[in-house]
Amino acid sequence: MEGPQDPGRDELIQLILCQLSAYGYSSLSQAIATHTKVPMTADSNSRLAELVRLGLQSEKKLRGGGGNAAGADTDTDVHSVGGGSVDEAEGSDSVGNPAGDSTGAAARWQVRCKAKHTGVATVAAFSDDGRYVATGSADATVKLIDVDQARGAAAGAVRRDDKFVVRTLSDHDGGVTGLALHPNGLVLASCSEDRSIRLFDLSVAQGKHAFQSFRDSQPLRSIAFHPSGDYIAAGGDAAEMRLYSVRSGKAYLLAAGGGGGGPGLAHHSAGITHVGYAGSGAAIASASRDGSVKIWDGASGKCVRTIDRAHDGKAATAAVFSQDSKHVLTAGLDSCVRMWDAASGRMVQEYVGASADAASAQAVFSHGGAQVMAPDAATNTVAVWDAASGQLLAKVAAHSQRITSIAASPTADAFVTCSADGWARYWSPGAQ
Repeated sequence: MEGPQDPGRDELIQLILCQLSAYGYSSLSQAIATHTKVPMTADSNSRLAELVRLGLQSEKKLRGGGGNAAGADTDTDVHSVGGGSVDEAEGSDSVGNPAGDSTGAAARWQVRCKAKHTGVATVAAFSDDGRYVATGSADATVKLIDVDQARGAAAGAVRRDDKFVVRTLSDHDGGVTGLALHPNGLVLASCSEDRSIRLFDLSVAQGKHAFQSFRDSQPLRSIAFHPSGDYIAAGGDAAEMRLYSVRSGKAYLLAAGGGGGGPGLAHHSAGITHVGYAGSGAAIASASRDGSVKIWDGASGKCVRTIDRAHDGKAATAAVFSQDSKHVLTAGLDSCVRMWDAASGRMVQEYVGASADAASAQAVFSHGGAQVMAPDAATNTVAVWDAASGQLLAKVAAHSQRITSIAASPTADAFVTCSADGWARYWSPGAQ
């Protein structure tokens, strides 16, 4: 084996880490990453197994063992999974570009896997390693989908709707409104209209009920784990943001004032619709029905910046940090998506062309941050813009009813949509 200084060492170890995670040995993968000091930045996948398989086929062919390595490859054309024929009766899994993509830049999205809720699918969240996505519903259930398994499945296979659903959780008394996965990937948090946050243990193979729960005085709308996993930020119908200690269950209110004081640096004056941490945990962003977006210091809990009338006085419904934490992406009921400089509060880009209502006003950065994505209530599709220029590239990923939530994979060029039609769908680029 090559020495520690070999430039290919880290790449090979990352392939090993990804393969171990794909086989379900996440703890072993993390231990190796710690010991070798190779960061687990690659997507959890089966690329190493695929490379080994192709290598063995090639070796067999060279030795005259027969068989066509390329012709025998039935697993690599994963781009055709979930093609336009899926659910054609609904017209919901047809891919392409329903709004007519003149640039072709965001074309060819296809459904890799999906899950059906009996009620409106309301929210989705990925694990940090991109292997799992959780979806919540107004029917009070949460489904956990193994999208990594879906990506590695053979092309063209017939699948049940629940083929890649590995857990269904049901411990809420009201609709699920927010989801977050612990950074270690072993705990799922959900919040609900029933005024609770519930924690589920994903390390056990079975069980539908939470092992811990926190109660609030108001319905909750959004939650986010601190990158350390020690705290959960929560926003709901109360005007004050909560911070829950995962260990003790105690709730703390983030401090009004700070950053020079003034009325703009107080709590929101209406309910909070969305909360999100910066990647480092140094800041928290919150959006509110009062029309403002606030940025809070992640250590002191004090408000350090307020963007008043972020959406022309209409409710602000999403606040998401960019990967480098320098920008905040917001959505609102003015049917505009905007990107702001987090340090100054100055708007740096605006994205128009997608209609929004209270059920659909969300926005996310794509993996890598090159694009911005948001549901379009007028067409039941996802609008895709170039993040830098603001140019509308396409409208993709059609559902038969309103798209209520969108979540982008943190590790791959993929995203999940939730819809009023009850479907949650995982999309990735199809054949080129």
